[in-house]
Amino acid sequence: MNSEGVKRNILGFMYAERLKSSLIIAGQLLDVLPDLSEGESPGGLKVLGSFVEGVGNEMKLAAHVMGGPDWDGLSGQLDLMEGYARLGQIEAARQELSQTLSRVTTLGAGAMTFLKNANLL
Repeated sequence: MNSEGVKRNILGFMYAERLKSSLIIAGQLLDVLPDLSEGESPGGLKVLGSFVEGVGNEMKLAAHVMGGPDWDGLSGQLDLMEGYARLGQIEAARQELSQTLSRVTTLGAGAMTFLKNANLL
């Protein structure tokens, strides 16, 4: 068994699971925004922005560690989601978040399949 492939897929599975959890939380934050009053909205956007920045940093780290085009651009998609939210385009933000979550899920599924085939999961 290729130990480098095992290592790479363990890391890919780990990063994908962490990112999926964070993206689900981002979706929950996004769902709250329309319910905020006009006075609360700036604070809600600030919280969302801080959270997105943290998740984006995690995505950049994953892209750096994992390398390759599959992991690149994830943080850019998340930034786009935040931009839509700031413009009040919540449905477009949800769509962008959904696409990002789908990409991360696909990356994790590939790693999981490799690990299952190697009887490691």
